[in-house]
Amino acid sequence: MALRLADLLADPTLDLRLVDGAAAALARTIRWVAVTELADPRPFLSGGELVLTTGLRQRSAAAQREFVARIAERDVVGVGFGIGLTHKAVPVATLAEARRRGLPVLEIPYSTPFIAVDQFVADRILEEQYGRFHDLLDEYDTLARSLLSGRGLGALVDSLQQILGAPVMVLDQQAHILAAAPGAPAAAPWPVEEILAGGAAGLTATPVLVEETVVAHLCCRTPRRSADVLPYAVALVGLELARRQAVLAGQRQLVGQVLEDVIRGGITAAEAERRLATFGIQVAAGHAVLVGTADPAGDLPVRLTGVPQLPGAITAVVDECLVAVLTPGQDPRRAALLLLDQLGRSGSGARVGIGGRRAGVAGLRWSYYEAFEAMSRGPGVNDRERMSLTGLLLASEDVPLRDLAEDLLRPLREFDARHGGALVRTLREYLDANGSVATVAERLIVHRNTVRYRVEQIESLTGRSLSSTADRVQLWLALAATRLGTP
Repeated sequence: MALRLADLLADPTLDLRLVDGAAAALARTIRWVAVTELADPRPFLSGGELVLTTGLRQRSAAAQREFVARIAERDVVGVGFGIGLTHKAVPVATLAEARRRGLPVLEIPYSTPFIAVDQFVADRILEEQYGRFHDLLDEYDTLARSLLSGRGLGALVDSLQQILGAPVMVLDQQAHILAAAPGAPAAAPWPVEEILAGGAAGLTATPVLVEETVVAHLCCRTPRRSADVLPYAVALVGLELARRQAVLAGQRQLVGQVLEDVIRGGITAAEAERRLATFGIQVAAGHAVLVGTADPAGDLPVRLTGVPQLPGAITAVVDECLVAVLTPGQDPRRAALLLLDQLGRSGSGARVGIGGRRAGVAGLRWSYYEAFEAMSRGPGVNDRERMSLTGLLLASEDVPLRDLAEDLLRPLREFDARHGGALVRTLREYLDANGSVATVAERLIVHRNTVRYRVEQIESLTGRSLSSTADRVQLWLALAATRLGTP
């Protein structure tokens, strides 16, 4: 309990007497004692002190009034005036100015040394701090036990609310509630920026970091008590979220292994159904698949395992892509937009493809191929299109199409790099225009003879004839296979 002026007056060993001051002023909390005989002690006061003086430099009424006015500017709690040395009684000017400033004045008898008052205050403050330290350890223990109780984050938030006496909740980076204690604000997708600005229902938010990255915010109203427990609570929330991330990363790797086998057709349908069911994927119900990725700022597979869980989905990392198997009834586009936002935090150029909702192991595989082909069309959310044989070829890692494509197009890319040419672009436009030289010339804004010359260069460098249907197919597949790479 905080030390008040009334506590000093109530102690018989100090023998202090209230000379002037309202009763309400006696409830003021004493932060420390400042003993001074300076005419202007303001540089050495920070607020909350009980100022003790014998008035050594306060010989005139003007000096006495000026002293009180100066210390009042520093928001001190009162004046303790020692009598029997410089002054036989508290000066009238001191009392008048103190009354005007609203400062209580305590008379300290000659028999009570200032050090006794100082010691009393120091002992009580130390006792209070020790008591608070003991209570803080108990609160730490309560929070830790709550987290380890088996209820995890929910139990931790409940205990923290009881300690603080204020509603508490934990929000992720999309402002979705991860845990909320009873009485916390109703669930709502508030923008985190609004919460941080203090504009959402009077909430304050403290960031929660995992490996130096903000992954959530601990939000609460102004605590009624024990606000100093908050940093420890934030650390515990970080530990729990780090544990969840580790579990999620492990699960994604395990699910990814099963999905790879399903996609490659490496296991029977019965075995696939059994293994998928262990992760909550009942293929008979029908599922839509999302496939997403981004251009990494580091180790992409590692970063993908740290992407927050997509609500209502089973996620896995497959071939440097995050694959999400959506539960029946889940809106694929809404889920895709959320996944796109999450992937955007892992790198640039985030892109997500949406597959159709299909039943069975074959349907799951088909939905993956649709989503993969849609994703390959570029950044953003891409809806599925009618699946083609080309799409199946591009979606299968068993066919080394991309490697073959790179070998076929390498001479053209090297020529363009050396000479600032546009052979690859000309080839793409030529194939899209079904071999129309006039159309290509118009699109590229060049002369038709320039197009014919470039076609001859393409045929010479690749060893393929653009008048041959088979060679055209090979070149078109090569361009399609490298669509995610450098054009």
